[in-house]
Amino acid sequence: MELKGNKGEWSEIYIFFKLLSDGKIYAADKNMEKIRDKFLSIVRIIREEIKGKEYSYFTGETVIIKLNENEVATIDCSKIKSYKSKIWDMITSATETTFTNKDITDFLESIKIQKLKSPAEKSNRFFGGTQDIVLETLDYRSGINQIMGFSCKSDIDAGSTLFNASGDNTNFEYKIIGKIDDKIMQDFNILVDNQGHTSVGKRMKFLHDKNLDLEFINPVGNIARENLITCCGTEMPLIVGGMLKYYFYERNGEKTCLKECLDYLARKDFAKYGFKNNYDAYRLRIENLLYSMFTGLRLGKRWDGKSEVNGGYIVVKKDGDVVAYHSCIADEFKNFLMEKLRFETPSCSRHKCMGIYKKGNEYFIKFPLQLRFSLKQNISYSINDNNYLCVAEPETEYK
Repeated sequence: MELKGNKGEWSEIYIFFKLLSDGKIYAADKNMEKIRDKFLSIVRIIREEIKGKEYSYFTGETVIIKLNENEVATIDCSKIKSYKSKIWDMITSATETTFTNKDITDFLESIKIQKLKSPAEKSNRFFGGTQDIVLETLDYRSGINQIMGFSCKSDIDAGSTLFNASGDNTNFEYKIIGKIDDKIMQDFNILVDNQGHTSVGKRMKFLHDKNLDLEFINPVGNIARENLITCCGTEMPLIVGGMLKYYFYERNGEKTCLKECLDYLARKDFAKYGFKNNYDAYRLRIENLLYSMFTGLRLGKRWDGKSEVNGGYIVVKKDGDVVAYHSCIADEFKNFLMEKLRFETPSCSRHKCMGIYKKGNEYFIKFPLQLRFSLKQNISYSINDNNYLCVAEPETEYK
């Protein structure tokens, strides 16, 4: 057997070895630095590559491996630490998209690991079934054991999405304000880039050149509107509409962090709160929205606001350290989501957005909602009006 995978997939195995050898994982702040007095002790790591075959790896100087509660192997923890280092060296030195190492894969087979990823039968118990690793932990504060599912993210790999666009379920409608006619609509709709893809930058510049503004109307889908109101109140559709207007119309679809949107909302007072110090009011609602998205909020299916989430994210840093953001430490977790997420433009043709259309004598456009993690540190920076550090990755093209 010779397992082959990319950096993200091998990072999940590295996390497995790191947690198994350390026996604990520290919580982190928004800058991915350890919080030394907040951690979870790890009792065991659970893998279920095949339905009905649950392997448990118990931490300690001697790692005990059990299959469905029956002991099947033991291994000295020093060997786990040795292979942890070999895996990290392989990941950081890799030059190909996918790669392998026979010595490592042979060792994985000896400890009952035959797949890089471990889809568990219990996946629906954790934040939408997206966990990559399942731990039994002991909370240092309460002394209570619980099973927790985590999604693995890699600071050395490309960011993944928190919230994916889904056609009109995640589209938001705006009315075009100003002098516009069918000719302007047609000229707008043919603007593309050199590859023939929708050019958000060209189209938004066109609107500005024609002195056309946008007025937010509503989410396109009724369920989306209901879910946003259920999540954070009647003003939430307007708040999301304001953020998308800033990202697309004001920023021409360039990489935009949520902190920049937060400044914009507070300055314009999109929700019409009517008081001067409104920054925290917007911040709290956006953080609650992001947390709800993490726990399973989607805009195409009615949501009752309930969550059974007890996991979070585990991040591999560039130096090989591993830290966690989990729902037991809600404030740090929300700060992480706010700090590390940015807007992204999905496929405009697939999601039926970014083109002007006409209803009666009025003209409209749809903007899509999609959020992606931006964990990498070696990128460009800017300081916003509230002295927050905003991060932007190098520009990429979206189809």
